[in-house]
Amino acid sequence: MKKAVTAWVWSLSVLTRSAWALLAMTAVITLWAFAAYEWLGLPESSVLLLFVALVWLLLQVLVAVGAIAGSASGAVELAASEGTRLPMVSLWPRNPQSFLRTLLWAPAGAFLVLLLRWILDFVNSYSIEVASFLTFHLQKPVSHLLLEQVYGIIEALLWTGLTGFLLSLLMLFLRGGWSVAGHQTGTLLAQCCVGAPFLTSLVSIGAFAGAAYGLTVWHPTVPVGFWDYTQVAARFSLAVFLLSAGWLFWLLSLARLHIPPDAPSPHPETIPAFLP
Repeated sequence: MKKAVTAWVWSLSVLTRSAWALLAMTAVITLWAFAAYEWLGLPESSVLLLFVALVWLLLQVLVAVGAIAGSASGAVELAASEGTRLPMVSLWPRNPQSFLRTLLWAPAGAFLVLLLRWILDFVNSYSIEVASFLTFHLQKPVSHLLLEQVYGIIEALLWTGLTGFLLSLLMLFLRGGWSVAGHQTGTLLAQCCVGAPFLTSLVSIGAFAGAAYGLTVWHPTVPVGFWDYTQVAARFSLAVFLLSAGWLFWLLSLARLHIPPDAPSPHPETIPAFLP
């Protein structure tokens, strides 16, 4: 717990000094979401439009991979150097190796996500049967709606642990390649399910994503017209800003927990001089 709190304090300190990086990440998320929305609205009336839609989709994937690679590698470098500010240029990968490693990580992560999704859907499909079984053996009515609520909490915890594990694995992969990440996979998975990394993921999602969700569903009573459009724009802009801050906070905190600081280089005056 103490280690997690130290990582949170450091991450918040870095974010307060990285206003331009926060604004840049907010702009990237906004533009990407707008491009995704426009892509979903493209008509499929011709082969040309299908080709344009496919190219647009590939560009969106590349932009998403680039943003993830850049922000994750920036968090890793900052945690290793114990820096105090996240530069805006670190939101995009500065070397092709980080981009390629993230591109290799993405299909494996997508496979694990789809596998967990299939398992959870399969389990959830038997909620009525489980409720009937418990009602028969307990001799008390057990609602399947209650079981689904409990299941929803368990599902959210599982998604939190899996996402934290995938991000932690990515950062170790970016730091030292598969030779480093592969040897720590088991330990990493255990930590991201019950340890400080899991608590960090829970706080990051609950605080930042929860606040952003609250802003999107809140609708203050204002006069119809200009002020109504203004409050909608302000609420959604602040929600996206909170999501970008939460994303960077999550990465920085996990990097601080998993990436050891670089050994300080010796001072030149402490190095003995050997005369020929």
